[in-house]
Amino acid sequence: MITKTFCHIDGISPAFEKTLWERNIQHWDDFHNNLDALLDLSKTKLERIKTELPVSRQALANKDLGYFKNSLKAKEHWRLWELGKIGFVDIETTGLSRWSDEITVIGIYDGLTPYLYVNGTNLQDAKAKLQEFDIIVTFNGKQFDLPFIEQHFSCTYDFIHLDLRYMLKELGLQGGLKNIERELGLQRQADLQGMDGFEAVNLWYQYKRGNKAALQKLLRYNEEDIINLKPLFEHYISHKCDLLSK
Repeated sequence: MITKTFCHIDGISPAFEKTLWERNIQHWDDFHNNLDALLDLSKTKLERIKTELPVSRQALANKDLGYFKNSLKAKEHWRLWELGKIGFVDIETTGLSRWSDEITVIGIYDGLTPYLYVNGTNLQDAKAKLQEFDIIVTFNGKQFDLPFIEQHFSCTYDFIHLDLRYMLKELGLQGGLKNIERELGLQRQADLQGMDGFEAVNLWYQYKRGNKAALQKLLRYNEEDIINLKPLFEHYISHKCDLLSK
């Protein structure tokens, strides 16, 4: 996707990029080979593309994800999904305040294996695990999960953060993670259907009172959260790629 992208270049909008694509400039390589088809377009913009493409090629060769992160607007960061290692992240907490409440579970899914970290057991290990990823995908993580995590670990992460709450809203999908899952046909285990964050808090306190089965249910709930983020993300990517190719 990134070698079809021109809107990381200053002054090049998605609309201008689409004009290029409509004129068969659908890849960086096409630009220099088809300049005659662009003579009626803005010379300033064409010159910017001509100047910037060698820099972009070098950044891609160097796997310099930061270059594209900084040059693309945040809402276009989804275009970078092929360039880095993606982690799907979700947390459980004892409440909504990152200053007065605690993280109980951090779930991280690399697309193949779920990793679950529990307060009082191995929660601290999640700090280093998160550093393995170039891109994280969450649902409402910009307002909730990531601020909680950074507060807990007293650090700031520099990865690309893609928040499906806002991304899926572009497609008309909203009303909470569970509602969107149902709308797209994603099923949860029978005893987890209808479970929400409030019950997750209750399960944690049941576990703290000695109910080990409550922790196992909480972990299964978190695991389904992180695993289901992947098909939701793939749905978004597929839709956006189809939309831009029209």
